[in-house]
Amino acid sequence: MKSRRILLAALLLAALTLCACSRQPPEGLIRGNPADGAAIGAEPDAAAALQWSDTLYFAYGDTGLLRQESRQITMLPNETREKALVRALLEGSRAAGSRALFPEKTEVLSTQAQSGIIYITFNESLYGRYADEDGDRDSAERRRQLALDALAATLTESGEYRSVQVLVRAEANVGRSMRLTTRFFGQENETIVPPLTRQSSRLPTPSAYAAALLDAWQSRSADSLAAFVSSRDGKVLSSLNANLAAAPALLSYAVYDGTVSPDGASAVVCADLALRDGDGMETVIDACPLRLVSEGGAWKIQRGQLIALMGENDD
Repeated sequence: MKSRRILLAALLLAALTLCACSRQPPEGLIRGNPADGAAIGAEPDAAAALQWSDTLYFAYGDTGLLRQESRQITMLPNETREKALVRALLEGSRAAGSRALFPEKTEVLSTQAQSGIIYITFNESLYGRYADEDGDRDSAERRRQLALDALAATLTESGEYRSVQVLVRAEANVGRSMRLTTRFFGQENETIVPPLTRQSSRLPTPSAYAAALLDAWQSRSADSLAAFVSSRDGKVLSSLNANLAAAPALLSYAVYDGTVSPDGASAVVCADLALRDGDGMETVIDACPLRLVSEGGAWKIQRGQLIALMGENDD
C-alpha cells in the first residue's frame, strides 16, 4: 500500500514537471527583460545582426580607377545582404581624403533579385548634386559614372549576379518607369540607363593600374603619376616634375595581364615600351617587367623602380 502511494506521488510529480516544461517558449524566443524595465520595442535587435567581412569598391582619387576596401558589414534582421552592402557604400570610404561616392542624402530603399539581376531602389536624392560639386560638368559626369561602376563591382563580387539594375523612387516617376535615366549624368534628353556590369578597365587590377601609370608618364603629368607611386619608402617625390623632364619620352606602350604573388602583396606586369631620349634616339623595350605593390586597395610602383625605369639615378 505504501509503495503504491509512493508510485502515485512520483507519477503526479512527473506530470506536473512535463506540464510546466510545455509552457516554456523555444530557446530562440526567450528574451531577457530590459535593464530599465521599459517595454521591448519592435526595432531590430543590434545584437542579432549578422556581420561579415566583404570587399567594397570606391573611386581612387581622380584617376578614373576603383580601389578595394575591406569592410566589416552589418546586416540588420530586416534587410538583405545586398542592401547592407549598398548602405555601406553610401556611408563612404574610410580612407583619408576620399570624396562621397553618391550625391548627398542618397538612400537605398530596397533590393530584389531576379534571373541573375539585382535590382536596387534608391530615393530621389540619387538625382541630386554632390555637396562638394564644383560645377565642372565633365568632372561630375565622370564621378557619377565611377559611382555606378563601384556599385556594380561591389554587388557582382560574389559571382551571384551578372548585372545591377538601378531604380529610383521619385514623384516624377509616377506612372513611368523607375529605371535610372541619363538625368543622373545631368543630361536633358533622358534615356534609360541599361543594367550595370563590371567594367574591367575600371577595376583595381595590376594591368589597369600599370596602364594608368604609363599614361601619366606619357603625358608627363607629375600630379597624375604621383597617385601611382608607393609611399612605403618614406620618401617624398618632390622632384617628380624634374624626373619627368629628364626622362625619355614614352612614345607608346602596351600592357599585358600581370601575375599576383601568392600573398597578394605584389604583382608583376609586363609592358612593351617605345622610348625616345633627348638626343632623338628611339629604343623599344619588350616585356619590360613592372613590379607593383598593393597599397590601400590600389597598385603602386616603388619610387626606386620608377626612377630606374626612367633611366635615372635615385639620388
